[in-house]
Amino acid sequence: MARKKTASPPSRQNDAEEVIDLDNPEFQKAWELLQYTSQSVFLTGKAGTGKSTFLRYITRHTSKPYVVLAPTGIAAVNAGGQTLHSFFRIPFKPITRDDPDFKRDRLRQRMKYPASLIKLIRNLELIIIDEISMVRADIIDFIDKLLRFYTHNERQPFGGKQLLLVGDVFQLEPVVTGDMRDILRNYYRNFYFFNADAFRRSEE
Repeated sequence: MARKKTASPPSRQNDAEEVIDLDNPEFQKAWELLQYTSQSVFLTGKAGTGKSTFLRYITRHTSKPYVVLAPTGIAAVNAGGQTLHSFFRIPFKPITRDDPDFKRDRLRQRMKYPASLIKLIRNLELIIIDEISMVRADIIDFIDKLLRFYTHNERQPFGGKQLLLVGDVFQLEPVVTGDMRDILRNYYRNFYFFNADAFRRSEE
């Protein structure tokens, strides 16, 4: 379920008594971008640098309707959200750009989203994805397709939604089986999220 909070000014300590260093220029910049713009943000850093604490800070203080997602059940629980697959109802297979099952004229019938989920997606302003390094590029492109389709906003990446992507590409990598690898190597140089076509198109 999307959640909306009332914005409050940054403080050094949140409601859970977790100390956050808001003098950190990276955190300051990320907060400003998330709170006052629609620009997407990739927040990275080594383990122990405060990524999870900052994520919780954002969810407590942002004024935007948001949802917290993660690639695995454990990561979703740790982030206080749900899995990408359960929220978007993503099938557990590689999804290529020319997959006949997910052409735009068949997408509504194939996904069978209830009206409540469509309304939720349209109302969202911020989509937070934790442990983003574990998410494959084809999943990101499929989410881009879904958001453009259900928001009726084909012009903007991800249907105009702001993304906060949190994770460390040097810590965890996408899980790609041999069969997946054989399919996806025809579409992507490697399988990390940042190789998604959606990001390249957003820069054009």
